[in-house]
Amino acid sequence: MASRAPRLNLTPYFFEPLRRGPLLAAGIAVWLLGAAYCHGYQALMTGESVGPWSGSLTWSAVAVVPWFALFEWSKQPHGADTVRRPALLAGLVLAIAAASIALEYLVDFCLGDVTDHLGLLMMRRLPAIGVTILLIVLTRKAMLRRPPAAATIGLKGLAPSIDWIEAADNYVEAHVGSRTILFRMTMAGAERDLAGLGFVRIHRRFLINRGRVDRMLGSNGDRRILIAGKELPVGSRYAAGLRP
Repeated sequence: MASRAPRLNLTPYFFEPLRRGPLLAAGIAVWLLGAAYCHGYQALMTGESVGPWSGSLTWSAVAVVPWFALFEWSKQPHGADTVRRPALLAGLVLAIAAASIALEYLVDFCLGDVTDHLGLLMMRRLPAIGVTILLIVLTRKAMLRRPPAAATIGLKGLAPSIDWIEAADNYVEAHVGSRTILFRMTMAGAERDLAGLGFVRIHRRFLINRGRVDRMLGSNGDRRILIAGKELPVGSRYAAGLRP
């Protein structure tokens, strides 16, 4: 029986950060594809030859490559923590779009060819924006579905991704997005391991990541913490250590 050829696994290239050679190669490929899109778009709109590729390459550098950079940054730990919040992601998209359009206007002004309207400039960026947001969402879902090797990473190594820790008999549950990862240790041990990493005890059963807190609710004896869409109670002995 003939052996089956190994399947090419492209998942790491989409869902894991690219580095060095692969990152440079992917960036160049995106730049050239963006230039080809621009060149083809202009030919389709005018119905004539659009001349040299220099203008399309310049446009791709200011209007397409920044979205590739955003996607790659979203796969880094700090970037992933930022884009998980829809409001921050929307703000980033608007800021990048504004900077990209301003840079294109500047280039056109220097060349003495400021002719495109703002609406047209934005519409030409919509495909790149749409693809970038889709890839960020898919990457986020893939990362949440992928179980980390908890025994290898350890609680401390997983700290930046943890929303909160919950006591569970002889274990603690680390809540990471939609996943729950068990570690065999006490809450006191978890508190020691995470000391200095932005975690604070709010209850005998709960230890939270301050950076993940959405807001504090209630007051006095009914204070609660809203974190990753979940309300957690604040114990009276820990309330004094929390700032609103």
